[in-house]
Amino acid sequence: MISIIIPVLNEEKNIDRLLEQLNQLGNNVAYEIIVVDGGSHDHTVSVAQKSASVYQLKQGNRGAQLHYGAEKSSGEILWFLHSDSRIGSTQNLLEQMQNVLQQEHCSAGFFALSFDSTDFFYRYLAVTSNLRARYLGLIFGDQGLFTTRKAYEKAGGFESIPLMEDWRLSRRLKKLGDFYQIPISIMTSSRRFKKGKLRTHLKMHKIKLLYLMRMSPEKLAQRYYK
Repeated sequence: MISIIIPVLNEEKNIDRLLEQLNQLGNNVAYEIIVVDGGSHDHTVSVAQKSASVYQLKQGNRGAQLHYGAEKSSGEILWFLHSDSRIGSTQNLLEQMQNVLQQEHCSAGFFALSFDSTDFFYRYLAVTSNLRARYLGLIFGDQGLFTTRKAYEKAGGFESIPLMEDWRLSRRLKKLGDFYQIPISIMTSSRRFKKGKLRTHLKMHKIKLLYLMRMSPEKLAQRYYK
């Protein structure tokens, strides 16, 4: 079985579209959809309950949501998705994920990232993100990380931290084996850049630099969400 784990917070519109797509995955491979809500004030929970198992964490962060979702799941394969993701194709998708993880020395897989805009800036971001994942072993949440439960647990799983939870897990998974990119795209929203593309991009790089300089995820989150 494949467990699809999605953290959400006030995502009633996005989660509805994503779940509609996930329900088209077919019946060749058993799967479950787990949504972990972080205290939404809109109709996210009621919308998600129509198509998924929903759990609620009144207090927590995205790292805690992902960790909790993995604990509640039962699949041999864990697939982590953002609620604003859109999958390029659902045809034989789960079978392809299984095949990737059966590759020798493979510890995790990811999708080819794209954005919901054809602007050069977003094409640049997509290319560099895919290169970073492939050659540096850094898979962020919008790239649809998937791995085996065995590798996930051996790597220590997601930590209950407010930022950099995906960075830390992917680094530990990379020590266990290789990363493989599945030949299917995953589209993510450009909404995070609405306050300015260059400004937001530089801010993200600053956060990464501060993290490498050993600033705590809690302090980084205060800067990031300010």
